[in-house]
Amino acid sequence: MEESKQIEEILKGFQPERENLLPALQAIQEHLGYLSRGAMEQVAHFFHLPPSEIFSIVTFYNQFRRTPPGRHPVHVCLGTACYLMGGDLVLDAFSRELQIKKGDTTEDGAFSLESTACFGCCNVAPVVKINDQIYPKMTSGKVEEVIINLRDKDKTDKNNHDEP
Repeated sequence: MEESKQIEEILKGFQPERENLLPALQAIQEHLGYLSRGAMEQVAHFFHLPPSEIFSIVTFYNQFRRTPPGRHPVHVCLGTACYLMGGDLVLDAFSRELQIKKGDTTEDGAFSLESTACFGCCNVAPVVKINDQIYPKMTSGKVEEVIINLRDKDKTDKNNHDEP
């Protein structure tokens, strides 16, 4: 289904009242993975607001993405326990290895990098979540191995799909 039709379907669940703006943006991002310029313009039209106001809201809140996430979204926990156990160093290591900054996606679309407040796994801090898998007691030294394993898995999956 075309993106604008998908957004239209999502917006049908909301009244065009200001208190529904954030939940509507969250629902669209949940469905699409991010908020495109077209999505923001469509939301602005639905809520009878200027597009600049929607853009301002989307850029103000860290929860919103304006670019598509990678196939392997990397979420590094920077909650108190994870931060104290080196979560910031893990985030820096992913940034270096992937050659992207927090909030960006690699050129090949394989990885995106985000920080998160807490996963509730403080007893195994620092924690990284990639796709739906939790990586406990992560260190900057383990980052390269995790990336290599995910890239190898992508190659294997691609080869399995290419075979007749």
